[in-house]
Amino acid sequence: MQLSGTGEELPRGLIESGPETSFAAHSRRPSRLPIGRKSSYGAGQLVELIIESTLNIFVLFYATAVCGLPGGLAGLAIGAGVVIDAVVNPVIGSLSDGWRSRFGRRVPFMVVSLAPILLTFNLIFALPSGLSQTELFLWLMLLSVSLRIALSVFTVPYLALGAELTDDYDERSSVAAWRWGIGIMGTVAVIVLGYGVFFAGPGGVSNRAAYLPLTLTLSAILLAGALVSIRQALAARELEHEVVASTQAIHLRLFGEMSEVFRHRTFRILFAAALLFNIEAGMYQALGLHVITFFWQLNPTQIQGIGMASVLGLVLGAPIAGLILKRIEKRTMLMSSMIGMVACHALPAPFKMLGLLPLTGGALLGVLAVVAFLAGVAMALSIIGFVSIIPDAADEHEYEFGTRREGLYFAGWSFATKTATGIGVLIAGVVLQVVDFPRDISEHDAAAAVSEETVTWLAVAHGPGAALLSLGGIALVLLYRINKRRHAGIVAELAARKSV
Repeated sequence: MQLSGTGEELPRGLIESGPETSFAAHSRRPSRLPIGRKSSYGAGQLVELIIESTLNIFVLFYATAVCGLPGGLAGLAIGAGVVIDAVVNPVIGSLSDGWRSRFGRRVPFMVVSLAPILLTFNLIFALPSGLSQTELFLWLMLLSVSLRIALSVFTVPYLALGAELTDDYDERSSVAAWRWGIGIMGTVAVIVLGYGVFFAGPGGVSNRAAYLPLTLTLSAILLAGALVSIRQALAARELEHEVVASTQAIHLRLFGEMSEVFRHRTFRILFAAALLFNIEAGMYQALGLHVITFFWQLNPTQIQGIGMASVLGLVLGAPIAGLILKRIEKRTMLMSSMIGMVACHALPAPFKMLGLLPLTGGALLGVLAVVAFLAGVAMALSIIGFVSIIPDAADEHEYEFGTRREGLYFAGWSFATKTATGIGVLIAGVVLQVVDFPRDISEHDAAAAVSEETVTWLAVAHGPGAALLSLGGIALVLLYRINKRRHAGIVAELAARKSV
């Protein structure tokens, strides 16, 4: 049996070995983890998902419609933060992979990131009034860059730690599902507190004064999750893979490490697929509030209902993924869920334009809620599929190159995710400017301020326009070749090498 990207073949006995044989030599990393360990570790995902959800749902609307920054400049400022952070991600991954301390490789990075995360997260939603357009753009870009880098200092080591909790093919899926299931409750908090509490009064999402109290409240929740996961990371630090410390400076070794990672065919496939998948998601989410407000003409209470349907799907995606992955391969679930998400994103707006969705009122709201729920399930399954596959690819990397690169692999996922999201936000900002979406609508009658033609083009870009980007990612996933049997052979061979 030949491994992807190499001419080597695994010994036949190893290919046919079962999971029990494969993990026997890896006694430091159990094949089954207690629920307490998985849930405590999963609490750390609240940090990323609270911040990402708040940014994806609100920041472009806040910067443009509330603070008056042109769409192109807002998209550039937000997107620049994401892209610059993405470039820094491999540095963080490499540093974390090679770090040595009595607290382990991952915890020091997670701890030092918390203060700058909390500071910049709140400042980005407290943009001062009275600044010139250029000053507002530069301040937003500085905050965006700082927040994204600080967030990566936490998330890259945090995700890499999850890959080291177990070597078991199925248990890694369970870890990913727990991480997602707990983390998505942060998105629930964003939507419930946002639409249900802070934006429930006069002005709704156009109320500038409501944003900072929202982010302060969310900060308390994400800090609690971070501290729980850090405590668990300290308890699990003995499970981290042993690495040979490099004597080279980071700027000298990083190029070689990244070149090594990109020589791995499986990594290239996953990286490119994640890039396309997340460009679509970034663009879809960035334009979402504009479209649901002006194309579908929903009020804040109705928007909250749609948001909660989506989040319910995201939440239920975790246990659904656990059930599905017991029966089918990770690749099959990933590809199927990506197809489902594309369909949910692309079809509703064209159906309305073509007269195939002539519903109004409660009936329309019900249809949109069902679509949002299904899209949420599909997105959850897609993300769980991606992040449960990455540790398996890292094992294949060790088999081919003899080095552990969990930090760089998750830095690659983060790079693809954030670069793509940044590109998606940038595209969304350009779309707003191209379709002549008005600024400062909080000072005018919102419905009268936006023309029908502008709204139509927004809906086209948001739905079918964005969804087309994911089709290439689906095609790439077809090329992924690691299944449960192949992974068992890889891990057994790695165990045999370490026992010599």
